[in-house]
Parts: sequence; C-alpha cells; structure tokens
Amino acid sequence: MFLTRVLTTSATLLHGVLPDPLRSAFPCPRRLTTCPGGFHIDLHDIGGPGTESAAERLEDMLLEQPGVERAEVNGRLGGVFVGCDPDEADQDKLMAIVAELDEQEKRAHHTPIRLAEEHVRATIRLAAGVTGIGLVFAGRAGRLPRLTPAFPALLHLAESTPILREELDRVLGRRATTALFTSATLITQTLTLRPVGLLAHTLVSAGRYVEARAGRQAWDLLEERLAHQAGAYRHIRTAARLRPCPRPHGPIERYADVASLAAAGGYAVTRVATRSKQRALAILISATPTVAAVCRDAFAGAVSRALGQRGSVVFETEALRHMDRVDTVILDADSITTGSWTIDRLVPLSTGLDAGELGARLCSLIDFADPSGTWTSEDTVVGPLADLDKHLPAEAPEWRARGLLPIGVTREGRLVAVAGLAHELDPMAEAVVDTAKAATTVMLAGDDGGLAQRLAIERLVPGGPELGDAVVELQSEGHCVVVVSRGSCQGLVHADIGVGVMDESGTVPWDAHVAGDLSGAHLLLSSLPRAVRVSRNGVRLSAAAAVVGGLVAMAGPEATSLHRGQLVSAGASVMALILGEGAGRNAGRVPVPTLADARSAKDVLARLHSSTHRIAKAEAVQRRGVARQGGA
Repeated sequence: MFLTRVLTTSATLLHGVLPDPLRSAFPCPRRLTTCPGGFHIDLHDIGGPGTESAAERLEDMLLEQPGVERAEVNGRLGGVFVGCDPDEADQDKLMAIVAELDEQEKRAHHTPIRLAEEHVRATIRLAAGVTGIGLVFAGRAGRLPRLTPAFPALLHLAESTPILREELDRVLGRRATTALFTSATLITQTLTLRPVGLLAHTLVSAGRYVEARAGRQAWDLLEERLAHQAGAYRHIRTAARLRPCPRPHGPIERYADVASLAAAGGYAVTRVATRSKQRALAILISATPTVAAVCRDAFAGAVSRALGQRGSVVFETEALRHMDRVDTVILDADSITTGSWTIDRLVPLSTGLDAGELGARLCSLIDFADPSGTWTSEDTVVGPLADLDKHLPAEAPEWRARGLLPIGVTREGRLVAVAGLAHELDPMAEAVVDTAKAATTVMLAGDDGGLAQRLAIERLVPGGPELGDAVVELQSEGHCVVVVSRGSCQGLVHADIGVGVMDESGTVPWDAHVAGDLSGAHLLLSSLPRAVRVSRNGVRLSAAAAVVGGLVAMAGPEATSLHRGQLVSAGASVMALILGEGAGRNAGRVPVPTLADARSAKDVLARLHSSTHRIAKAEAVQRRGVARQGGA
C-alpha cells in the first residue's frame, strides 16, 4: 500500500510538470488521499465548466454509500471531498464510482490547485540542490572530467530573456517550462563541478521551500475548518478566457530585454577581442540579468508567508510575482461593504427632537438588512420616503448622488425627521481604499455611484458577471489588474491577481489566487508599491554586478577570470536574496488597521451633529425673517 501511494504520488508530480501538449496523451493516476473529515479523490473532468449535472449525480451516488455523510465536488482542487470515517468507508467502492462517472466526461484538462504537491516539489528541488553540492565536491575529489560552464550560462541567459521565456510558457505551460529550466540548470551546474553557482541556486530553492511550507500550513488550517462546514468544498470551476495579450513588462523585464542582448553581445565582443573563452564566459555570467529576478522572488515569498500568517491562503504563488507590474486595482463593492445598511444622515424636521435619542430609536426599529419595510412603535411610524424633494429640497440632490435611501419618521401623522441610509462599509474599507489609492489607479465595480462618491473613487466598472469582461478589456489596453471581490467569479478568474474576500459564513472564493479576509487584501495592496521599489533595487544591483563582474574578469589573470565572474554573480544573487527577503518581511509587518470602527462611529456622530446644526441654523434664520416681517 505504501509503495503504491509513493508511485502514484510520483506519477502525479511528474504529470503536473509535463508540457501542455503532452499532458492529455499521458493519463494521470487517480489518487485517494486522507484529509480532515474524510477523503479527497482526484477528478480529471468533472468539476470543470458545464459539468454541474455530472457533479450532482456523482455527489448523489457517493452519498448513497454506507458511512458517507458529505460529498462535494471542487473543480478548482480537481477532486471530490468525501466526508466519512476513513475506517468505515469502502475506499475501493468509492474510487470505482468516481472513476466510472468521471471517465464519462470529456472536458479540457487543467492544472488543479494542490498546495501539498507544491510543498513536495519545493522539497525535491531543495534536496536536489543540496545533493548536487555534495556531488560537486565528490567529483572534485575524484578528479572527474568537468562540463564546460557555457551550458548553465546559456540556460540562465535563455531563462532570463523575457521574449523567449514568455514564448516557452505559452507553448509548454509555465509549470513545465520552470521544471525544464530548473532541472537542466541543476544538472549542468553539477556537472561543471563548480559549487559557487549551485550554492546560490540552492539558497533560492530554500526560499521557495519555506514559502511552500507556509502555504501548506495555511491550507491545512483551512482544511480543518472546511471539514466542519457542510457545502464548503462545493465549487464548479469558472470558465476562463486566455489573456488578450502578454502582461506589461515591469522594471525587471524592461531591464532584461536590454541586458540579455548586452550579455550576448559582450560575450561575442570579448571572445573576438581577447581570444579568451574564460574571460568571455565571465562577462556572459556577470551580465546575465538573473539577480533582479532573485530579489523579486524573495520579496514575493516573504509576502506570501505574511499572508499565511494573517489567515490568507495563496493558491497560486506565481501570481504574487506580478505585483511589480500592477497598475490598476478594482475593488468590488461587495468586498468593502457588509451587505447591510447604516444611518448616514439624520435630519430632524421638528423642533425639540434630540438627534442622538432619535438615532438610537431608529436603530432599534429599522431592519438594516432589508430597510424596505415599514415599522411601527407606539406613536411612531418609520418607512421609506418617496417625495424627498418636497421635504428636503436643498439636500435631495446630494442624497441621490451619495445613493442614500430616504426613510421617513412620522408621529401622529406628521413627518418629524428623515434618515438617509447608506450601504454599510466594512470597518476596514476606508483603509483598504486608501492603501489601494496610494499604490495605483483604483476603480469600483458595481452600479453604486453613491458608494464611489463616498470613497472618492472616480471610475466605475460593471460588477457581477460583467466584471470579467471589464478586466479583459483593461488587460487588452495594456494594464495589469488586481481584483478584490467576494463573489465575482468572472472577475477573480480573469484578474492578474485575484484577491477573494471570505465573508462571515466562511465561503471560500475558489476562483481567486489569494483567499482571505480584508486584512489580507490590505497587506497585499500595501505591498504593491514596495514590489516596484524592490524590483528597481534588484535591477540596480544586477547592473552593478554586471559592471563589477566585467571589470574583475578583465583585470586579473585569465586563468581565474571565470571563477571571479562566478563569485561576483553568486555574491550578487545572495545580496539580492537578502534584500528581497528583508523588504518582504517589512511589508509583512504592516499593521492591520484597528481604528476603523471607532473612526466610523465618530464620522456618524459628526454627520448627525452637522445635520442637526444645519437644521437649527435654518430655523433660526427663518425665525429672524418672521420677526422682521412682524416688525414691519
């Protein structure tokens, strides 16, 4: 049994890194893995777009089996959760049912999100690096023949050239391309029997391992919660269109476009001018723009760990590597409001009314979840007011602009006050909006122009299912887009970074790249400008390493020029790792706003006082006018 699981897991890991054109030709083994509350059984086709009826049929058949209490298909995870006691359920029977129904569906395959597998891959990569270092020293002790360093140098150059890397990602898939370069680099660097470059590569792998382990721990905590929440796993994957154009280049890509050509040109010129292969290779290694990417990778890894510490789950860590390219943030209205209403304005129309007492009375009467009804208490009737212009002609335009819902307060058949209800903001909403504005352009998704005015957001885009179209349109214009939403699956799946906000019920936004509460969204948004600064610093460090490496390669003896160039490149990579890690940790220390509730309460009291003061002033002016007329 243990050997079977090892072989199945190994085959699944290998299948996950196969190029996209080959993946459908090689069937992936189906696994049954234990989890809190039961099992996960892999699905290959059911769970994708258009498989709702098949998923329902599978769940019904599994629920008919003895001991099965829950059955929930999740297309994003590529499996079905079976809630049962592992010792009582017939695992072979469950696997047979899943295999029979799943094989009847023929859908386009996709790469499911499995953070446990990402942790295993990161472990293998780190172990391979450490093993390679050991093999290097063993080979040097045994005086084995060495591979020319030109091979790993050319691999680094190819991986660092944006146009080549993007084309390979498109043809083979990003995961397969990454696995290809990683494996080839480890093998060739080991065969060169030079430990310096391999040591730097292993340190980067260690950072990836720590990030993957933190992601796995955050996922384990979420699994514990999902095990006790019926229906929490159920999700049919949202259909996604291909991005209309490549992502805009950030500071690192713009530098790499130039530096890659400069590295190749520097190698050719040095080889011709000096007739020295060693010096030319040293120039190539020093000028290859790998250092900046190391800096960005370390920063994103630290931010990913910080998100996990705040209860967020990063489903796709690669999305965080795009933070330095983001120039647009779309905040869905449902992510920064609570779904309830609150009193935004209260205008007494009769003298002698205490605004504070009246506000407290209204809070006890109105159903803020659905304020469209009418409520009666003793001599007071509270309900929607249709003719606002008649009673508040001066303030009516502003109320409509802010999207306020007028509520009339009637006593003994006479209107004595008007309350303006607004969509209640989440306590962290203002902090999230301010943070997003400090980072980049902010748009609000939805049709609530009043909410946009309250938050001083100038541009509205369609919300709901149409948000995906708005995101694609922005991407086609050359923008890199972050979407923060609770329920817009289309918006999250098409975003470059989709930040799904969990509501109080704990519903997981499965189509997001990052899922958590608004504190996690606040942390990510606050990291956007830092990501740009980190990338620029990485570019400066990479350029400095190229200059220094070129100088030391040309200044000293030819025999050791390659070694000096490798030392400069490896040293710069370690410095980039430290720089990115430090910046990421500082970003993760951004405090969670804690004064939003108090600030909101003060704002409400200030508005009530301001409204009362305006009414009192108007009444005083009216009394003076009446007195003046009487005197005349």
